[in-house]
Amino acid sequence: MFSDREWFAVVVKPGKNQEVHRRFEEQGYRSFLPMCLRERSNGPGRVETVARPLFDRYQFVGCHSEQPFRPVLNTIGVAFIVRGVGDIPLRVSPLVLRRVQARCMADGGSVDLRPRQPARPEPRPAVTWEPEQALRVIDGPFRDFAAVFLEADKRGDMALVLVELFGRTSRIAMPVTNLEPVASALGA
Repeated sequence: MFSDREWFAVVVKPGKNQEVHRRFEEQGYRSFLPMCLRERSNGPGRVETVARPLFDRYQFVGCHSEQPFRPVLNTIGVAFIVRGVGDIPLRVSPLVLRRVQARCMADGGSVDLRPRQPARPEPRPAVTWEPEQALRVIDGPFRDFAAVFLEADKRGDMALVLVELFGRTSRIAMPVTNLEPVASALGA
């Protein structure tokens, strides 16, 4: 699905993801709007599951080389396109999009971000990683992404890591239980 065209990340106006997705498709562009499931409090003691865009206000548009780019920018609901050096629209790797799609499909079409209820509390692993150590994300929305450890918080619950996302390196805080050293991931 992703290899036959150039893909770009666009930022849409708040609450307009579904509308922009539909408009891109109507104009003959391909649109990818990965979704996730989250829990939302709906009054005291009432929780409901809601479907939301995985990357709030971001989605992806695929263009053939012969398609004009201006209609993407002028689509109602689009705020702007993510740009790189020299103000050039930043291309998103088809590999990254395939990984995001695979993650969505592994959870039945939408990434399931609802809290898991463990049978008994799991002991928190002690963080023994060194700065700049290679890690692998094993759970959460960035599952199967490579990460580089920067630091852990004082309680050892959260880790600050670097993750390659949309062609840029981003600093992300995530639970240490979502990470493992690359060596143990390979069976060493």
